[in-house]
Parts: sequence; C-alpha cells; structure tokens
Amino acid sequence: MTAASEPPDDEASRPSTWDRVKSVGRWLLLVLGVGAVVGLVYDAGPGAVWRTLVAAGVFLPFVALGEALFIGMDVVSLRLMLGERARRVPGRVWLRSAMMAYGIMILLPAGRAGGEVARAAGLAPYVGGARAAAGAAVLQGVTLWGNTLISIPCWIAVALASGAGSGLAWLVCGNGVATAVAGTVLLLGARSSKVGGFLTTRLDRFARWLAGYHRLGTILRWRIRRWGRHGADFDEALRDMGAPLLPIGAAFVGRLWQTAQYGVILLAVGGALTVGSAFVAQAIHLVGAGLGDMVPNQVGITEGAYRVFAAHLGLEDAVAQAIAIALVHRVVQFSLAGVSLATCAMWKPDENGADGATVTEPV
Repeated sequence: MTAASEPPDDEASRPSTWDRVKSVGRWLLLVLGVGAVVGLVYDAGPGAVWRTLVAAGVFLPFVALGEALFIGMDVVSLRLMLGERARRVPGRVWLRSAMMAYGIMILLPAGRAGGEVARAAGLAPYVGGARAAAGAAVLQGVTLWGNTLISIPCWIAVALASGAGSGLAWLVCGNGVATAVAGTVLLLGARSSKVGGFLTTRLDRFARWLAGYHRLGTILRWRIRRWGRHGADFDEALRDMGAPLLPIGAAFVGRLWQTAQYGVILLAVGGALTVGSAFVAQAIHLVGAGLGDMVPNQVGITEGAYRVFAAHLGLEDAVAQAIAIALVHRVVQFSLAGVSLATCAMWKPDENGADGATVTEPV
C-alpha cells in the first residue's frame, strides 16, 4: 500500500470507554462459561467424560464433515443473494473468506458479526464494498430464519418424545418465535430505513476492537472507512437483493445438515440414534445457543443445556454422555477454526486485492 492508502491512525481509532466495557464483559462471560464447563465435568465425573470423548474419537471425521456442510450453506446463501455478481468471485476467495469468517466466529468473542465483517472484506474487491456489506447484513436475518424453520421439526420431535407441554418444547417454541421476529426485523428494517451509515459505524467499532489483537483489524478499518463513503450504495444494494427466500431455504438445509451432525454425535457418545432423537439433540442445541447468545460461542451454556435436558435423550442416568455431546461438537469446532485461521494466516492475498485482484467498486 502507498502512503496515501495506509490505514488511518488517529484519535478516532482509539476504543471508547463503552467499547472497553463491552470487550471486558464478553471476556468475563467467557471465563465464567469455562468455569461452568469445568463444574459440569467435575459433577459428571471427569473420568466418565474423558472415556466418552475418547470413544467418540472415531466419529470425529463424520462430525467435522457435518460441520463443513453446515457452514458451507452460508456460502450458498450468500451466493444466491449476490446473484450474477457472485460469479466474479473466484472459488479460492469464497473458500478463504469462509474459513476466515468461521475462524473468527468460533475463536474470537466478536462472534458471528465479526466473522461476517471479515467475509465481507474478502469479497469486497470482487462485488463492491457496499454490496459485500449488504450481503453480510442480510445473511444475519437469513440465518435467523433458518433457525426458525428448523425449530418446527425440532418442536414436533420434542413434543412426540416428551409432550407438547414439556419445558424443552416451550423453549424450542420460544426460540423459533424469537428468531422469526429478530430475522424479520433485520430483513424488513434493512429495506425500510437507511442503515448504511449505522452499519458502517458498527463494523468500524468491531474492526477497532480487533485491531488491538491483530493487524487484520487495522486493515478492516481502512476498508470499512472506504465503504462508509458509499452509504447510499449500501442501502440500494440491500433493496436490490429482494426477498431472500432461496437463501433462507439454503440456511434451512444447513440446519438439517447440523441436525444430522448432532445425530452422529449422539451415536458417538453412546446414545440411541433415530430421526426423532437427532432432532431432539438439535432442539437442545438451539435452546442452549439462544440462552447463551451473549456468551462467546455459548461456552458452558450449551453443556448445561444438555445436562438439564439429558432425560429427553434417554441419558438421565448418563449425564457424562449428555455433556459430552456439546464437548465433542466443541472439539470439532475449535479444531476446524484453528486450522482455518492458521491456513488464512499463511494464505496471503496480493496487496492489490484478494488473491491478486484489483480492488474496485463494481456497480
């Protein structure tokens, strides 16, 4: 980069007090979540949990395949939203941006929003910064609606297994309603109001936080400020995407892959695998993820959910196996995320643009 294109370094780049408070808060929640995991494992018996995890080791490649298929549907959803412009993006760029997004989503407290910022930064040279950011925004709503749709068969499975009046059934129903409302607000709100400037500010705050840990944050801030000059283009890109029905369908398919993945995990820890039990296991995951939304990667919350609802999986007398369901998934997530970020660190794009492309703002 030339001197004129160096990322900015000024007073505004320093994190505000509120940014620091939120950052500390998320790290504190992460520490508490780790403590909860330790407590749950101790209560279930470390030896029993360890033996369950070791026995499940042979299934890890299949669990990892399910995870890859699940996160791959995000790419499918985004390609559907971008339409013809998606063809401008080389396959290697889709792969690298997906790996970067997943790694940040799993391993950093910034979560999914931070991962989507990184993905948008990788795609921007090919589809334009405004449209890449718009795709990231809409993908949030699409993902929520995928969550809503999978909640329906999950609720049916729980109702058949434990009764429609069970606590888990009510929580799954609540999760479906909450994600439907949130997804609708995101999708409709983005099209009915000018959110370009607002979203640019939010993305800039995340990048400013990330800059304290990795040079990627500084680069993202540089690109986000360039996007900020195109707020009107951002709003127009949101409107041009129309109703994302096919992307929502792709997100639902991704959740079905995740349900199959949880079925494999249930089998791996010694549970009984049926279509119904796979959906019940997915239902517990959805509830844990929803209740632990503020905790990075829902550490401790998901494990606790499987402990509380172990009876719904027939594991009331085998809580170590119930807790191990979340732990097996976490082992696979951390392994894939670590490999993804390590690969991206060695896979350096050309300075002119991702993988040698010239940075442009196509219309």
